Amino acid sequence: MTRNEEYRQLLEQLDKTPPALEYTLQRAQTREKACRRKRRLLGVPAGSLAVCFTAFVLLVNLFPTFAYACGGVPVLRELAKAVAWSPSLSAAVENQYVQPIGVSQTENGITATVEYVIVDQKQVNIFFTLEGEYEYLSAEMPTFSPVQRCSVLGADFRQPPGTLLRFTLDYGDGNVPDGFTMTFPVFGEQTVEEDAPAPLERPYEEELLSPVKEPEREILAEFTFDLHFDPMYTDLGEQIPVQKDFVLDGQTLTVTEAEVYPTHVRIRVKGAEENSAWLKGLEFYLEDEQGNRFETISSGIVASGDQNTPANVSFRLESTYFSESEHLTLYITGAEWLDKAHERVEIDLKNQVAPWLPEGVALVKAKEYPDGWTLQFTVEEGLQKQPFSMTFYDENGQSYEMGSQGFSVSDGEDSGLHIPLPDYHEDRVWLEATYSRFTQEAEPVAIPIK
Repeated sequence: MTRNEEYRQLLEQLDKTPPALEYTLQRAQTREKACRRKRRLLGVPAGSLAVCFTAFVLLVNLFPTFAYACGGVPVLRELAKAVAWSPSLSAAVENQYVQPIGVSQTENGITATVEYVIVDQKQVNIFFTLEGEYEYLSAEMPTFSPVQRCSVLGADFRQPPGTLLRFTLDYGDGNVPDGFTMTFPVFGEQTVEEDAPAPLERPYEEELLSPVKEPEREILAEFTFDLHFDPMYTDLGEQIPVQKDFVLDGQTLTVTEAEVYPTHVRIRVKGAEENSAWLKGLEFYLEDEQGNRFETISSGIVASGDQNTPANVSFRLESTYFSESEHLTLYITGAEWLDKAHERVEIDLKNQVAPWLPEGVALVKAKEYPDGWTLQFTVEEGLQKQPFSMTFYDENGQSYEMGSQGFSVSDGEDSGLHIPLPDYHEDRVWLEATYSRFTQEAEPVAIPIK
């Protein structure tokens, strides 16, 4: 069967244009504004379809990536399953907004394959698999050349071979480039023998203060992939000026801009200089003219901060991109604050007293060991927050690092938070708070976006 015959079969089976083919047509139409929306093949004029078909004949014979894209239609089931937790990425897959890669490398019996990417102007989601004769395989955090100035979410550890894994790169003020080189090491694990000696048990506080050094894992393989993204994906995004002021819990805020991308929506919020608290989080949603709601990102980066203050200034929602909503309204129902007067929390270690603590947190005890102090708190049930950062300070403002924190969780009970202060023997300490309190609005604050 020739490539042309394959294409005719696709036309008979599908009423949606493959992603790569769609962007060929869009280029032929001088990247008009309508490229933001998927076209159905039956709606394409006959003349344009003839041009498109000619381009297809050339592309399938000259570019393997394009042929692979067509071969990936209909919907990639394994990818659809892997993104089921994300409404935005699920919508991207349903609308065939996927760039197939299909590049593999094998080293020391382990094969890594970059299967697909879902990319737009601000985010890259790289989907890949690992295969090998191991019960579990893990990909370490990747590095990039050139260096990427972005937040990176690593893949799940200890997954069975063949699991579709994901790296996510989230760009703040910068944009996704047209490509980069990605390198990551891979580790493998086999089942632990039942008669293997159990590790010696130590009190939890001692483990936090002076953890036993784990033996270095053996890198089984290291993979380097040169990734290139179609500019028609990396260019997609819409910035909507808003400039709407509102008041929340006595604090004056401004929604300056909304950004709509295929993978997410960003709402930029600026606080007035005279505010007594930094904005750390929002409870909010978007609603369109048909009553469809778009909630906070379900998994991944939900906000990003200001480099010069503790405030968060960009908040994430599930994408409205594929909904073709003509009107959007932002509804704010609550907020999370960090009072400027409580950025650091003083703890009297000797007397086990804290004059002030973040909402939902209570000090249980402080205990000194030869290796330093440990602190134990309770965290109110249902409060999914880490109240303190990993940095703490002495009376002179000298900073130290904890290295780790520990949580103990029981159903129906408050959680336990354990904080080590290694090699610290002062009587007082100052912890860095991540928030102070939460507020709820009796009536949602409504802000028209478009």
